[in-house]
Amino acid sequence: MDYSIFSNFHGQLLVGFSGGADSTALLLMAARGSEKSGCGLLAVHFNHHLRGRESDLEAENAEKFARKLNVKFLKIDLHISPGGNLESRARQARLEKWKELCKNYSDPVVLLGHHLDDRIENLFIRIGRGSNASGLTGMQLYSVVGGVKFFRPLLIHTRSEIEEFLKENGITSWAVDSSNLSGDFTRNALRNKILPEFYRLFSGGKKAVAATLENLAYDAAYLDETAMNYYNNADDRYEQSFWYLHRDKAMICRMLRLLCKEFFNDDSPLTAGAIHHFADMVENQKSGICMLDEKRILHFSGGMIYPHRELPEKILWNWREKRSIVWGSWRFTAEMITELPENITLYQACFNVAELPEILEIGVPEEGEKMVPFGRKSAVKIKDLRIKRKIAAFPVNPVLRTTQKQALFLPGIRHSGEYPVTPGKPGIMISAEKIKDFAGKTCKK
Repeated sequence: MDYSIFSNFHGQLLVGFSGGADSTALLLMAARGSEKSGCGLLAVHFNHHLRGRESDLEAENAEKFARKLNVKFLKIDLHISPGGNLESRARQARLEKWKELCKNYSDPVVLLGHHLDDRIENLFIRIGRGSNASGLTGMQLYSVVGGVKFFRPLLIHTRSEIEEFLKENGITSWAVDSSNLSGDFTRNALRNKILPEFYRLFSGGKKAVAATLENLAYDAAYLDETAMNYYNNADDRYEQSFWYLHRDKAMICRMLRLLCKEFFNDDSPLTAGAIHHFADMVENQKSGICMLDEKRILHFSGGMIYPHRELPEKILWNWREKRSIVWGSWRFTAEMITELPENITLYQACFNVAELPEILEIGVPEEGEKMVPFGRKSAVKIKDLRIKRKIAAFPVNPVLRTTQKQALFLPGIRHSGEYPVTPGKPGIMISAEKIKDFAGKTCKK
């Protein structure tokens, strides 16, 4: 076991410490290795309260061992209810706690005791789920999940090597989770039944599987890097045409996760069905909603791809009392004028101060809503005006109207001729400015 790996860390090390063999070896290594580096060290124990007194006893013993090493100890209680998808729910709960904890430190790194046997078990589980090369090799030495930096220094060592290391250092007992002996969980069945039989059939054993993992990792790294380069260097990555050119499955599944990271700050794996649905909409140039999962929903419109979000409710605006107001991604500003500007943009509208109602409404275009454009006598559907100006239906440009549903102004379209400014009389100029783009990022001035 190489203690020198910790000399490169100078921030805060947080060790996931269950009290089992792997985490015990990890904490021992970190305690010895961090003495010279001077970085902070904290042992973090999660008590899931799933095994009654056994869980509590493990927490007590873990604290005693940490104190013996003069390492600070923190116990976090996680009350996970028994039931389906238990391992996944517990893992997500721990991640949320890691996120909270890491906010308290400068340059924190979380150390986990995963080893080669864990990685092999993970490989077989992912095979059963139909993962690609990146999924099969997802357990990496270094990784960043949800903004948390994880480091797994034991990943090249087997369970037996770790136990031998502990015995060499006078440690002969450690926590053994009784649930690991049960065949109720997929991982336990792999560990206790399937993999021993697999190693019996193939003489190469763990070394051969480890070599396969390494080869897959090389392939995955190349594909991931290629996809990232395509995505990051593309100015047209929000256009359906870009995705049509890169619609081969190896690229589209990886770049779609990058898009989800940018739009939703969530690059967790997508199901095969979600990827197929997205690829189908790209292939056939469809418009409409593309639901990847409950939280990640895309909107295809006008050849563009947007993050689909709930539209803001309509709001009332007293422009005399409040000269600026925000609706969704837009800011409306009212400015008094004494004469008409020479050049009025399509994002400005001028009205007669004396006649314009002081309470106006801002909201999404309503079905069949019409407006009398400036210089016209008859009303035209806003939808037709939008199409003529080549303004996409999504994301939505808001409509400024009276409380009597008289449309006055839609940014990007020339305003109505209602309440015209009288020469020599005070006027009001209402400007609409987009302050956020469709990805929710602040627009550059």
